[in-house]
Amino acid sequence: MITRRFAENQETPFAVCKMKADIHTVLYVEDNPANLLLVTQLISRRQDTKLLSAISGDLGILIAKTYRPSVILMDINLPGINGFDALTILRNDPATLHIPVIALSSNAFPKDIENGLKAGFFRYLTKPFLVTDFLEALEVALYQVEKNRQS
Repeated sequence: MITRRFAENQETPFAVCKMKADIHTVLYVEDNPANLLLVTQLISRRQDTKLLSAISGDLGILIAKTYRPSVILMDINLPGINGFDALTILRNDPATLHIPVIALSSNAFPKDIENGLKAGFFRYLTKPFLVTDFLEALEVALYQVEKNRQS
């Protein structure tokens, strides 16, 4: 079921992504091992998705430019450059500007969420996040990737 906060202005029949045979790559930029482990376990449930990870914004940008993942999950508070700066760099590069970037952050005030969405994050999820919210946001992003490939 699609909740309104994820589906606003989106056509998202989740079954479409599940019918695709393509393998998606997700990059998670996160410096906290516990958060990385959780997302690794969640992504491993999907047979159509593999996970790459980076422990800093700089490394995340390098991996994104090299491997061009389908979706990027981005922590905000990272060593080196933060998630907002990393997003700006990704959006200014023609090779990565199309990749949906989902923020996963402990910065949970309404203004943080608003600023994240205004900056261009595809979605902004706050930690600790509900697993269903995370899976839903990822599914919507992967659906958008498939939709863009077909057009």
